[in-house]
Amino acid sequence: MARRGRKSSYTQKVVGLATVGMPAPVQKVATSRWGSRLLIVAVPLLIFTGVLTVSWTGLLPSFSINGQRAAVVGEQVKTEAIKAAERVRQYGGNSYR
Repeated sequence: MARRGRKSSYTQKVVGLATVGMPAPVQKVATSRWGSRLLIVAVPLLIFTGVLTVSWTGLLPSFSINGQRAAVVGEQVKTEAIKAAERVRQYGGNSYR
């Protein structure tokens, strides 16, 4: 009996359509279960924060990355992660005793 592959989710199909022009290894990662979910969340977040810019030429989008903005956002994320870890240590450290 032939073994069937996993059924693609709606998210995987959408990401597969969006990555049509990309190289096969990139498509394979992007259309995996976790890769597609990550892209669906990360791309809008990067656009919203100004790290990723989309410009349209006719029907084709082109993407550009703002390196300076990426550095600023990265530092902000790092600072917030450190603060969150400190709060967890301060308030959540005694929950196992």
